[in-house]
Amino acid sequence: MFIEITESAQQRIAAAQALKPGKLIVYYESRIGCICGNNGIFTLKITQKENPEVDATIKTTLGDLPIQGWSLDFLDEQMKLDFSEEKHALILRGTGGLINPNVMITDDSDASVFLALH
Repeated sequence: MFIEITESAQQRIAAAQALKPGKLIVYYESRIGCICGNNGIFTLKITQKENPEVDATIKTTLGDLPIQGWSLDFLDEQMKLDFSEEKHALILRGTGGLINPNVMITDDSDASVFLALH
């Protein structure tokens, strides 16, 4: 399993990390409704906390990133994370199609790193 992170996505991630220090993880946010099946969304989280649920890694262009092992079932073998200037969003696609059209970069309070500026 591998996530290709494009240069423009890497720049977006670097901008977020400049605002919020911490460790970058791939996080499956499942607290957005019932906890049944695949009804969550993948985000990137910049964290300063240890989370026992984050117990695996996924290979990426940026190296191995921590992830919740159980969430790997919701991902494709080959994926691409790109930044769209037009939509001003990180977009995660896999071989099966669109996974998340707006991958948020959040902090430990689950707030968007970029929205916290306003």
